[in-house]
Amino acid sequence: MAAIAAFVTAFALAGAVAVFVAQQWQNAAEQRFGQRAAALRESIALSLIASEAVLRGARAHLAGMLSPEAGNWTQYVSSLDLDGSNTAVVALGYVPSESGVTLWAGPAASSGNEPVQSDRPATVEPEEVVLAVAAAGHTTGTPLKLWLPVYEDPAARGSGSRNPVGFAVAALDVQRLFAPLLAAQPGLEITVRATHPPFEVYRSAPVETDEIFSSHRFEQTDQLLVGGTALTIDTRADGSPLHTGAAISATAILLVGALVAAACAWLAYRLVAARLTQSTSASDARLNEVRMMAIIRSSMEAIITIDEAQKIVIFNPAAEYVFGLTAMEAIGSPLSRFIPERFRTAHAQQVEQFGVTGVTERQMGHQQRVLYGLRANGEEFPIEASISQIRDGSGKFYTVMLRDITERLRAENTLKRSREELRELSANLQNVREAEKTRIARELHDDLGQQLTALKIDVSSLAQRLGPETAPDITASLAGMSELIDATVRGVRRIAADLRPVMLDDLGLASAIEWLANDFTSRYGIKVRLRLETGNVVFSSTAASTLFRIVQEALTNVARHAQADRVDLTLAVDSRRCNLRITDNGCGTTREGGDAHYRTRHDKTFGLLGIRERAHMLNGVVEIDTAPGEGFSLSITFELDALLSDETTS
Repeated sequence: MAAIAAFVTAFALAGAVAVFVAQQWQNAAEQRFGQRAAALRESIALSLIASEAVLRGARAHLAGMLSPEAGNWTQYVSSLDLDGSNTAVVALGYVPSESGVTLWAGPAASSGNEPVQSDRPATVEPEEVVLAVAAAGHTTGTPLKLWLPVYEDPAARGSGSRNPVGFAVAALDVQRLFAPLLAAQPGLEITVRATHPPFEVYRSAPVETDEIFSSHRFEQTDQLLVGGTALTIDTRADGSPLHTGAAISATAILLVGALVAAACAWLAYRLVAARLTQSTSASDARLNEVRMMAIIRSSMEAIITIDEAQKIVIFNPAAEYVFGLTAMEAIGSPLSRFIPERFRTAHAQQVEQFGVTGVTERQMGHQQRVLYGLRANGEEFPIEASISQIRDGSGKFYTVMLRDITERLRAENTLKRSREELRELSANLQNVREAEKTRIARELHDDLGQQLTALKIDVSSLAQRLGPETAPDITASLAGMSELIDATVRGVRRIAADLRPVMLDDLGLASAIEWLANDFTSRYGIKVRLRLETGNVVFSSTAASTLFRIVQEALTNVARHAQADRVDLTLAVDSRRCNLRITDNGCGTTREGGDAHYRTRHDKTFGLLGIRERAHMLNGVVEIDTAPGEGFSLSITFELDALLSDETTS
């Protein structure tokens, strides 16, 4: 009943407001229509005044002519350009008193003179313009004409003479008079009638909705006295949009009122229902509390809740298992009991900060690598924990959810140690491989090279002993043997240089890189532009070998995959760092899976992995910049201290 009463009262109030708004809307619409109708009447009066001014100018011209001639009159009227003017005058005429024939001139003038029409005024005042209205069937031209007497002596106009020599006549086009005024007032219709005699001068075309919404029309009748003739102006406008708008507004107010009434009814219902449900709230709260505790006890995560004094109030079975004591022993004790002593101060400040800043949930241990807990037997163990806070009537509570991550950290440390051992093994293999290459290159150069040199000397000595009388085939064989020994020596030197350039140990890293670039250009036809700025730095043997092998592998990748014709190689050393950059203008490649993985069409980036491992041996940082069609850029930055020899460091 309370809901129904609230609904009826609110809806009745909304209906009263809707009726008031609709009435105000209608009154405002009628007032705007009256203002537009008055403005239209004033515009008609001003337009007739403008036409009268044209007639008075024509009379002034006629008054100066004692005997007007048609030619002069026509020339004058043509100069006025009546067709292009803004007035309703379409023709000007002159009617002499004694002839009764009108001399017309202008765009709408007749082809010849016509007799004086019945609309000629009987009596006129000297300075008054007479508006003559000709009824249908009584004139061949426009139904509206303005008449103005013309006197031979201009002074006679002020003497009260009633005998003018003629009349100046202006023919008005009703379409030009009324149509522009209606265009300036869209939506209005007018009917103009002459009251004496009754005659409809002009009627505008009705709008399409006139007959449909005839009951929703605004109408107003005004009188306009012009040249002694009273014109009746009936103005109309379609009021259906205004009625529709008022109806829409009233309907909208009723709908809103219905919604408000429904809301009031619902609120009344809820207030009554709230009293009925208060009795069951306590039992529901107890049921929810039991459910929450059941969820907490069945959770696999250790859950500990503390109050503002950081005393434990909830300790679930998972927490009992993790910390090694029962809930009865833990509840009421401080949380610091389960935190190692060195972390207790920081942990207490962190909990207080959570309470001040209003953070509802946050990962704990963000300021240290691992957060540790303390078991009941004194054993420390790593944990991962998050904290949240709630507030109820008894104060603020913090809940910590944690898990033992001992096994996870052990697995991570094992994996990390295995990775480091693999890196150390890789570095050792690289060193062993480099040492083996150096040994083989030295033996090729020293042992096999010396033996080939001795063999060549023996062949030359044998050729000299045989003398010029030796058979030609023996001489040719000795010459071929000598050439074969020379080719073998060159091959041995090339193989030894590929294994370990002698100049890397004799002349240093810069000279070895220059030799490598020249050899690369001669082999593959790819131009290498060098910029070596090492200064007086003396690299250690390991650093020189590593940098040389990185450059060698990078150039090999360019030759195999880049399809480039130019390589820019820069080795720059400053006071703290050494930067090696190798850039080509080739086809580039795409990156897959991260910064360390780049794929080409031909291999699986073992060359780049080797470069990364060599750089890692000297704590170098590798950066790669590439894109399809934009070349490939390899940049490696080393700390200078890791590259210097022991003598330079000391």
